Amino acid sequence: MFDQPLAAVRRVLDGADDALIGVAFVQQRGVNLLEHQLQSIDTGRLITTTVFGSITTQGLETAHKGGLDIRVLNPSRGTFHPKLYLARRGPKITAAIGSANLTSGLVANIEAMAILEGSTDAPELQHLWSLAEAWWNHQDAVSWVPGSVTAATEMLEPALLQEIRATVTINAEVLTLADGKPNWLTDVTADGVWVQTLRSRRLNRPPQLVDAWMIQIAWDYLHAHGSLTNRHLLDRDGLNVKRSSFVCALLARLPDVEVTSTRPIELRVHGQPAQRRCS
Repeated sequence: MFDQPLAAVRRVLDGADDALIGVAFVQQRGVNLLEHQLQSIDTGRLITTTVFGSITTQGLETAHKGGLDIRVLNPSRGTFHPKLYLARRGPKITAAIGSANLTSGLVANIEAMAILEGSTDAPELQHLWSLAEAWWNHQDAVSWVPGSVTAATEMLEPALLQEIRATVTINAEVLTLADGKPNWLTDVTADGVWVQTLRSRRLNRPPQLVDAWMIQIAWDYLHAHGSLTNRHLLDRDGLNVKRSSFVCALLARLPDVEVTSTRPIELRVHGQPAQRRCS
């Protein structure tokens, strides 16, 4: 049973010999959710579009580093707008078809997704694979390599950026929730926040950037589900965010967020009950 499109897509891609993904939007915070599934694929391809301005350079670069060949399709007629995840595994094809792009919408939006599974000679699945191959081989599709196509930069959404800046203006020191270790925010930009730890300060090292996507996906998930644990933020089967302790500490400073537990760390949106989550 899946109550998140992410679980469905992970099931489709896990251990695939060959994968072909066609989506309109690609962002790093979506690709990162599938990091471990992409690493296990022998041959993977991704086809997307720049028409909507909703793919990011970081998303494409992360997908490319994850082993996907990428093409961009901006057809001369109509727009490219599918959400199709296909995989072949031995004598079977599995497909996830729905409304979720390769973004944080996999965990934060209200989306729907259906899974189809059967033998490689099943007519319906053959048709889906042929359809995706037609996109890949479309006369308007062009291969993507880093620097070849202009895309957006992954940034904090304006409302979240404003809230972070406001709280930093009051106090730039952020204490981790479990052990009270200090972090100092030296700058807040749309690209993320620049952080100096106690260790880096003692060693006279420069601040490090905590990328916008890490903060944004945690924020999106927290507001969509009502609560967020540090374990789910960090875990490879969760949101797969490596700077989880700092991100939780930062979000805890925001006005509508409360800390309900520090061991384990759990955050909750004021007045919003946590939703049941299956995986």
